[in-house]
Amino acid sequence: MTIALAVQAKDYPQKLLWARDNVFALEYTPDPLSPGLISTHVKPFIDSGVPVRFHCRFFDYEIGNSDGVKAEEAVQIHSKVIEAIAGLGEPVITLHLNLSARIPFDSQRGIENLARLVVRGRQLGVTVCLENLRRGPTSDPSNVLAWAKTSGAMITLDVGHAVSSEFVRNGKVTVPYIVDLFSERLCEVHMYGKEEERHYPIESITTIKPIVDRLLSTGCSWWTIELDDYAEALSTRKILLDYLT
Repeated sequence: MTIALAVQAKDYPQKLLWARDNVFALEYTPDPLSPGLISTHVKPFIDSGVPVRFHCRFFDYEIGNSDGVKAEEAVQIHSKVIEAIAGLGEPVITLHLNLSARIPFDSQRGIENLARLVVRGRQLGVTVCLENLRRGPTSDPSNVLAWAKTSGAMITLDVGHAVSSEFVRNGKVTVPYIVDLFSERLCEVHMYGKEEERHYPIESITTIKPIVDRLLSTGCSWWTIELDDYAEALSTRKILLDYLT
């Protein structure tokens, strides 16, 4: 099992050093407009044995933008990031569809552009994953699975998004059901308690145990803790490791 900490380019170097010193792997979100910094930021950690994966949390660059020109700009930005991570660390990157509710979204364009990025990733040896979200069309797990299959993408399951989504809160589905649904394409997990105005830590294994048990049956072995607070990240990891061991 690899447990990573989510970090961003703006966190360099302090949070990356803290993560390394506290024996986390890294899941790194680059500056979308500065892909040239990626190697500078992460290669020293990779060279020292820290596992690294990547995350395109780019709110302003929607590959399914209803505006075709802006969508193409977003595709090119994502492509340059994929090109920049080729050969670095674990070449796995997580993308989103309809990440920002303020950008008009065209699902068909999004799927087509995601497929283009999957192909580009394959050319470079990079696995492209689609993440479920808390709100919007990618909060519907059936959409995530269908769009991943259509585009050829793998899936990143964000547990906090799933727990906090309308589908789960209204009892339409459970998170263990979503794990089963995604299992054949599941490449990594984002792990924390819930999302409201921010991400909250896991407070007790009791609340997360059915989800963890189902995840363990999938063989998906990369779990990223998406928490900004150091103490919360450490406590969440401890809860998980105490249960896993």
